[in-house]
Amino acid sequence: MGTLVSGYLDSSWAGRVIVLAIICASIFSWAIILFKARQFRRGERELEQFRQLFDHLGGNLDALYEQTVHSRGNPASKLFQACYREIHLLAPRGDSNMAVIRAEVVEGVERASERAITETEILLQRGLSVLTMTASISPLMGLLGTVWGILEVFQAMDRAAAPSIKDIAPGISAALVTTVFGLLAAMPAAAAYNLFLVRVNRMLAMLENFAGMISNILVRHQLRQAK
Repeated sequence: MGTLVSGYLDSSWAGRVIVLAIICASIFSWAIILFKARQFRRGERELEQFRQLFDHLGGNLDALYEQTVHSRGNPASKLFQACYREIHLLAPRGDSNMAVIRAEVVEGVERASERAITETEILLQRGLSVLTMTASISPLMGLLGTVWGILEVFQAMDRAAAPSIKDIAPGISAALVTTVFGLLAAMPAAAAYNLFLVRVNRMLAMLENFAGMISNILVRHQLRQAK
């Protein structure tokens, strides 16, 4: 840490500006990391709670709706509520063509579940682009600072009569500091992005599984009412 501080203090104004920009990006990305980690942990806990409630109540749709109607943040509850409301908008029909009724019910439930899953996917992926930008841009900013610093070292060598290694070593060290800062900012952001992406895919797979189970129960329920 002392090496980084001394290298930063030896940097030119351009190097310091680049380092400060990298630090700001790193702080912002860490804020996103902490927020998303909490969001995913809460979402996974809510999915498990819904699964337990779903298993406990079984096919009692009205009771399940009453239990989940106030669970605004639970992605599985929102999925069920969307399907439940959609299927109750479909007016029961008295004709004998049950195939037509089933097709309408299935289509309505699928539309509702797809909308709910898409909304959840957008919510889960919100902020992840900041991590990808930090992971990709921070090393480039660090490289820019290093190249800029090396150019300044060469210019100083050109002005000096007989430069020695002691004269150019501090400049080279200061130039490399920006690359170090860039890598330190990029690595956690890249690791967090990939870990979060795995959790997004896992939660979406769980929601799609819930959607299939909910759709089957709702369709059977509505078909019984239509008879």
